[in-house]
Amino acid sequence: MGAALYAHDICTATGGRLRWGHPDTLFTSVSIDSRHIAPQALFVPLAGERVNGHSYISAAVEGGAAGFLFSPDTLTLFVPPDSATGIEVADPLTALQHLAAWHRQRMTARVIGIAGSNGKTTTKELMAQVFTAQRPTRATQGNLNNHIGLPLTLLRAAPEDDFLVLEMGTSGPGELTLLGRFAQPHIGVITSISEEHTETLGDLAGVLAAETELLAALPPDGLAIINGDDPVLLAAVQQQTRCRIITFGEQPTNQVRASQIQVSRTGTCFTLHVQGQHRQVQLPLIGSHCVPAALATMAAVLENGLDLEAACATLRIAQGAPRRLAPLTVPAYQLTVLDDCYNANPASMQHALQTANTIRHAGERLILVLGDMLELGTVSELRHKEIGAYVAGFTPAPDALVTVGQYAPQLAEAAVQAGLPAHVFPDATAAAPCVRALVRQA
Repeated sequence: MGAALYAHDICTATGGRLRWGHPDTLFTSVSIDSRHIAPQALFVPLAGERVNGHSYISAAVEGGAAGFLFSPDTLTLFVPPDSATGIEVADPLTALQHLAAWHRQRMTARVIGIAGSNGKTTTKELMAQVFTAQRPTRATQGNLNNHIGLPLTLLRAAPEDDFLVLEMGTSGPGELTLLGRFAQPHIGVITSISEEHTETLGDLAGVLAAETELLAALPPDGLAIINGDDPVLLAAVQQQTRCRIITFGEQPTNQVRASQIQVSRTGTCFTLHVQGQHRQVQLPLIGSHCVPAALATMAAVLENGLDLEAACATLRIAQGAPRRLAPLTVPAYQLTVLDDCYNANPASMQHALQTANTIRHAGERLILVLGDMLELGTVSELRHKEIGAYVAGFTPAPDALVTVGQYAPQLAEAAVQAGLPAHVFPDATAAAPCVRALVRQA
């Protein structure tokens, strides 16, 4: 159960007008999906590219919704249900955001916002699990980290929650500023800065400017937890922030530091150095790129008075985000698959490829199936070519390379020029028979 909202609360928060029903109608959850409605839910119909949620108001009410928002220009799309409360608003999406911001003002929970080019989701997952093990905590579900998902997460927060761990994504200027207004975090984490969404952010300077928008949302008595191994990021943070800064990373100048990182097929371990203490930390997640996520988590643990030993114990059994270098074993073929299927950027793609090469056993075949890195704009072809050259430089060389998607030819071309043959396909369906045949080869 999340926010307890009355119809009159919603009207106050959104500037809406009660058109049907009673002002004391109680809502205990908020949903934008008519297919997944809990009893006493408020249904918020959003207009998408293909469908308008107003067409599903009746279905939402039949599914248990106690009421709904609607905009006055959509009355032809639905028949007002007799049994539900209807609140007229200028725009349902804006109303959802205002409602979330209003609910945030009622919270006593401490909010932690997580931004950055790489590692946001892993940091959120580790921090949420560590905090949940010790105190009532709510966190972003999946990667619902945008102008719709973040308000929904805020509205899921209950009065008993002590912490709210929010992943905050951006693909354009001003987006984190908007999310910061809703979330009002007390602690902000910036995991890294690298090329991402350059189609809209332009270049690395644009990425830095967009990700550091989070800092403006932090209060003077707040805290910025920053990847101190990135001098450009750290300099920008020191110039912009008005609150304390704690840094994490591998460099000895960081307050929360890792050394002796070891990566294997069963996980990642490292030595944690913090406040004069040294501890061995074991993660069941694969890859050195998980270490910064654990370090940021430990910085937040210490800041909020949680137990460090208990946090280390939780990390030993922590689960990673789905499809982020998730290992799958197929005993019949003596096959291990590293499932890393999401919209990666060049830095995360290199981390994944490096990890696959690191955990490869002697004599074991390595088959790479690489798809597109999207939303990179004018540098798309160049970055895909760089990945092709990168994998061709592995020692020993990969046994096979399969490239899939719009930029498959460019990636393959660079690999071939560097001496690594490649199979090129326009989509996954076309590539599947080739991958099956490669796996079955003796």
